[in-house]
Amino acid sequence: MTSHGLCGDPTTLARIREAEVHRLMGWLVPRPENEDVFRTLTCFAHLVLLAEDLLFDGSPSAGGFSGIIEQAGRVMRVMESPGYRVTGADDPYTLALVDVMNRLRKESTPGRVGRLTHEMRRCFAGAVRGINALHGLGALTEDQYMSIRLDDVAGHLTIVLIEMCGAEPLTDDAWQSPAVLACLESAGMVGALDNDLFSYRKESVHDLNLINVLQVTRGLCVQDAVEETMKVRDRVMRLFLRLREELLVGAPVPLRYVLGQLGQALRGHVEWGLTAPRHTGASSSATAGSGVAALSGCWSDRPSSDDADPLPYPSISWWWDQTGQASGGLRTEQQ
Repeated sequence: MTSHGLCGDPTTLARIREAEVHRLMGWLVPRPENEDVFRTLTCFAHLVLLAEDLLFDGSPSAGGFSGIIEQAGRVMRVMESPGYRVTGADDPYTLALVDVMNRLRKESTPGRVGRLTHEMRRCFAGAVRGINALHGLGALTEDQYMSIRLDDVAGHLTIVLIEMCGAEPLTDDAWQSPAVLACLESAGMVGALDNDLFSYRKESVHDLNLINVLQVTRGLCVQDAVEETMKVRDRVMRLFLRLREELLVGAPVPLRYVLGQLGQALRGHVEWGLTAPRHTGASSSATAGSGVAALSGCWSDRPSSDDADPLPYPSISWWWDQTGQASGGLRTEQQ
């Protein structure tokens, strides 16, 4: 990124440093089987977070909402173009993205790179839905929020990053298995809700966050909304653990790799969220006397809710239908 001038702007450089993506990737994929791909994906993860900051979390560009959509579309075209030719008009971000994508095409397979591109498009679509929800008329329902959050938080994309670091690709049948999809999406939702919890202190009451949504839909105070968000998170976590346990029975090697890494990834994501300046709101150069309190957390031996029933959200309640049939269904699809 430095070689393409992306770190020349002090503001951009500060964003890169405060994101601490190198730590995040080390936690998400503690055992990469392909070191070259892992290093390149770490650069890609930097670019993903920069895109989120510059396009969706900051002030809208001069073109407003339509300008954001146009810029996101340009990013996608670069990603899906194997022969993209850079010109003098391309900015440092585009140059870095072209470099990263060229490296990935040499180090990985066309199918894996194609899936990465698809999931980046899903992230952008979710982010656009989120912006529309914030500025649209009427309050979000809890189900609408869960549907948007599953996409805009990059849960699917993160799972693809993990899978690409494995030696063998996951088959299309495994990706499309309802039980596998439910397991992977539930892991992504756990990460999304964790993000809501550790990002809340630095966000506005108008930001897209389940804590804010619950205050409106249920008339809860902030503390009760935080506790309810934790209960929702833990109910999804219980489901993920159950589905993962079932899927590991007779799982093919690529799926076993992904499921094993996911457990580490969820823990690492929390560690990152509690310490990275991007989420704590503290500058990486902040001093103890800055007045910004550090986030703290503790680990519990049991979930905050023992409720094993499906959550009342049509967008995700089908996940619970996959329990008890996960391993057998997958083996059938692999035969």
